[in-house]
Amino acid sequence: MGLLSKLKMWLGPQKVSPVFSDTDNQEAPQGGAIEEIKEESPAAEIVLSEEEQQFAQVKQFVASDDLSNHELAAMFMSGLGMQWDSEMCDLVSRSAEKMTFWALQENNEGFISNFRSLVISPRFFSLYSEIAEFAEILPRFIFLEELKWNAKHLWNQHPVIIAAAKLPGLKKLYARECRMNFLPESICEAPALEELYLSDNKLTEMPRDFGQLTNLRILDISANEFKKCPRSVCQLRMLETLRIHKNPLVDIEPRMLGRLYKLKDIQLPEIIAKFNLDSLKDWLPDVDFDKSYWQFD
Repeated sequence: MGLLSKLKMWLGPQKVSPVFSDTDNQEAPQGGAIEEIKEESPAAEIVLSEEEQQFAQVKQFVASDDLSNHELAAMFMSGLGMQWDSEMCDLVSRSAEKMTFWALQENNEGFISNFRSLVISPRFFSLYSEIAEFAEILPRFIFLEELKWNAKHLWNQHPVIIAAAKLPGLKKLYARECRMNFLPESICEAPALEELYLSDNKLTEMPRDFGQLTNLRILDISANEFKKCPRSVCQLRMLETLRIHKNPLVDIEPRMLGRLYKLKDIQLPEIIAKFNLDSLKDWLPDVDFDKSYWQFD
């Protein structure tokens, strides 16, 4: 559909078809006295107001996979002073191409400010080239607090994680089951990160400066390939929860873990936990050892 046709569709009146009740198709009573049937006037067509028509049309444009429709939506939203709502943002957030398009528009503060959480699904990218393009614009989403990588190993997650580290307000980052064998060093620069979930990957070590994540409270590195607890993890002074079970740990150093003064919950491989239980109780007095995974036969 060409631009002129789209404009005609935009300007044309939008009508809602009348809704009839079940009684509209009932037959006249048969036999007996003939009853008088009152004729009902046909239901009036519901005509949307001009403002409702405009808003409905913009949503149709935003739902489209055709970027020329998004260009029309951007033009009308700018000219009419229309604001983004949660439904429109949800439609855009399913596609890297759409997110990139809108992030590059002028006067897009209303769009950017709506995003506090973002889920990257397997269908978020349609081409590998979109990963680099999206990673470039991701730091513009300065209000983003939670990012979930649910695309698993189908796409290269590293450019997105590197870009996420530049987000000033990012508090939660999920990158599970993506066959990641190293964590980018730049993650250490995430200023506000509080929760990091990296389970079910292939990590064997953590970045050297990982201890710089001074606000990190929860770290899940379970089901990876760690043979020992990384020393940089024991520099996380605010850490309250550490999950490192389902790793091929050979041994741990309870005294080193004792540097985690705020630690209240820790999960270790059962054999390691059982062998070091008494020492861990001495060095980690605030940990709750009454939880089910600390009860051994």
